[in-house]
Amino acid sequence: MNAAAPSSRPRGRPARDARSVEETRAAILSAALTLFSERGFEGVALRDIAARAGVEHSLVRYHFTDKASLWRAALRDLIDRMNAARGAHWRSTRGQPLIERFKASLRDYVRYCARHPEHARIMVHETVADTDRTVWIAEQIVGPQHRAARRTLEALMDEGWLPRMEPRRLIYMLSAAAQAPFTLAGELRHAYGVDPSQEAEIEAHADALIAMFVRER
Repeated sequence: MNAAAPSSRPRGRPARDARSVEETRAAILSAALTLFSERGFEGVALRDIAARAGVEHSLVRYHFTDKASLWRAALRDLIDRMNAARGAHWRSTRGQPLIERFKASLRDYVRYCARHPEHARIMVHETVADTDRTVWIAEQIVGPQHRAARRTLEALMDEGWLPRMEPRRLIYMLSAAAQAPFTLAGELRHAYGVDPSQEAEIEAHADALIAMFVRER
């Protein structure tokens, strides 16, 4: 009996697909975000993510040792991209009155929510479950973001542009209102025959949000 031909692949390294390492990793992260947002952490297996990304299961394990590591990496990647884009947008308005910067930032956030409904959906899944992942979200994402937002909101309250209240309450109101039509896109389509991903709908929602919270003087 002839011995099997030795594999040319180094031990411990998975077969590569036609994409670059960066493209493969990005495809895995994107697939993970989609599935975690649809099914929650417990409802997703690494094989599901591999199939969605169009890669071998071994490639997922090569890039991310386990499901928890992949979950954190996928969410961290999304948040880092959000922070980078929104930070650049905020800096681009430097020199304008604070209220105008706030309106532009709020509009930018609505657009982000429309592009990435998976963000809020994952947050809802994890908050309901209230696991160590919820703690990670609170410490690594929510805490830093809210501390930064608080300073701006307090300054706008002092100027009379926003209603006076505990800033965390306003943060949650703004976040929930910005996210709702995109998180609940299916409900909106069936109940009203509206596609919230349409540009006109996104801009109209941003207009409504600004009109609801900002006190014009």
